[in-house]
Amino acid sequence: MDAAYRERDWNEVVRLATAREHRSGNDAFELGMALGRLQQWKKARAALLEGRSACPRDGRFDVELAGVVFQEKKYAEAAAWLRRGLRLNPGDKYALDFAGTSYFLLGNVPAALKFWNRADKPYVEELRFSQNLHVQRLVVDRAIAFAPAQVLKQREYEATQARLEGLEIFPAYTIGLNARPDGRFVAELRAVERDGFGAGRVPSLIAVFGGAPYETIYPSYYDVGGGALNVESLLRWDAQKRRAWVEVSAPLRKLPQWRWRIGTDERDEHWVVRRSFTGDAPELGAVRVSREILDGSVTGYESGRLRWSAGAAVSHRAFSGIALGSALTPELVRGGWQAKALGTMEARVLDLPEHRMWAALGASSETARLWSRPARLYEKLQGSERWHWYPQAAGDTWEVEQRVRAGRTFGTPPFDELWMLGVERDNDLWLRGSIGTRDGQKGSAPLGDRYFLANNSVYRRVYDNGLFGVQAGPLLDVGRVGASARGLTPKEWLISTGAEAKVTVLGTGVVLTYGRDLRAGTNAFFATVAKQF
Repeated sequence: MDAAYRERDWNEVVRLATAREHRSGNDAFELGMALGRLQQWKKARAALLEGRSACPRDGRFDVELAGVVFQEKKYAEAAAWLRRGLRLNPGDKYALDFAGTSYFLLGNVPAALKFWNRADKPYVEELRFSQNLHVQRLVVDRAIAFAPAQVLKQREYEATQARLEGLEIFPAYTIGLNARPDGRFVAELRAVERDGFGAGRVPSLIAVFGGAPYETIYPSYYDVGGGALNVESLLRWDAQKRRAWVEVSAPLRKLPQWRWRIGTDERDEHWVVRRSFTGDAPELGAVRVSREILDGSVTGYESGRLRWSAGAAVSHRAFSGIALGSALTPELVRGGWQAKALGTMEARVLDLPEHRMWAALGASSETARLWSRPARLYEKLQGSERWHWYPQAAGDTWEVEQRVRAGRTFGTPPFDELWMLGVERDNDLWLRGSIGTRDGQKGSAPLGDRYFLANNSVYRRVYDNGLFGVQAGPLLDVGRVGASARGLTPKEWLISTGAEAKVTVLGTGVVLTYGRDLRAGTNAFFATVAKQF
């Protein structure tokens, strides 16, 4: 049988192997290889599985099983077999190259690079850009962290992604690899670009006026002068919570790895503190808050694994129409000037592109001095965890997200610096079974100087034709808030379940949320325009 195998007489190998009553692991391997050469894939698979059972520490079976299913265009299964084989023989260059090719055909470029790099591949011969980009070529060139005529590294690819996202003018983009006949590749950046008021007249109108039903517009202008300089703004004329916000941002000295931003935010809001956004909920305190803020920061995108920002803010606030009740204390409603130092950092601590899964840890700090009477210092610290997973090997039919955050304030902040757990357009701590406004006034969601919040979501892509798309799925939120004033928040754990849908219309996102508060038995329905998904 060995002689027939060496002479590549595949039919003879099959005849001799099937005639044996007891086959060794090597016999099963040669039989599987011969059947594969004869393109009898099911029989080849059975023979190789037989051999693998007899010799579980022999990585050849895993690699050849990958070859069998690869011929059947089962690329995800091929990649799984190759991972098993590489656990037994991590330095197998053939298996590494084969795994990279399998993930490449699945459209998973990060996973392909992870395996290809260990085999000193892929060699990128040329770099191309979309022909219709309005942003300056110098800016895009600097965002690309790799160069042609060399091996493309996974870390360089990740850094390029982070810098392109940091330009904030590409709501959608791909860095594609096109294989050449000589085994080398051409890298190509294809992107949908925000330019001017948006990516077209109709999408621009939707993006600007999509919030008109709740008395808000979002006038914004992108890529001024082709330098990725963006001017974004929000104008709200709601009598209960007026707001005018403007932010200007751009790459620092046209270097995409750093981005500066300067903004101003003016608010005039009426707050009525209640325990619920519906039903019988007496007023526990009320106040009108007038606040003006000027802030600036620099964000770093040097790598795809670490993102940081540092900045400062100066603000002035005044409180009027104060009714302390049981929720407010005199210290919470003392106004004055404030200076604040800001810092954030987020690091990716888990990255498994072959499983399409990642996790990141983050922290933020706000150190402030408030010149009220008397003047005081306070510190706000937050920690966060984000986890994201696409369960399928290719595509985005299913998507799973988790975000856990916790914060604590040391010292006494002003009332408008308390954390709120609830769905509200100026708030990012969404406990989706609780709405943060009632009769247009803020204050109907739990407020406090310390909190814990875990958001869990599963989405399924229901429909997508390129112009209109829908993702929807169940949610589960768990939160708790603590406060020194007894009327601000309940002491119980807060649990919400329900469903959320993300609707994309010509590049603009709309979030539709239904949440049920399992403690109070109330239902919350909410809709808002999102910047992007």
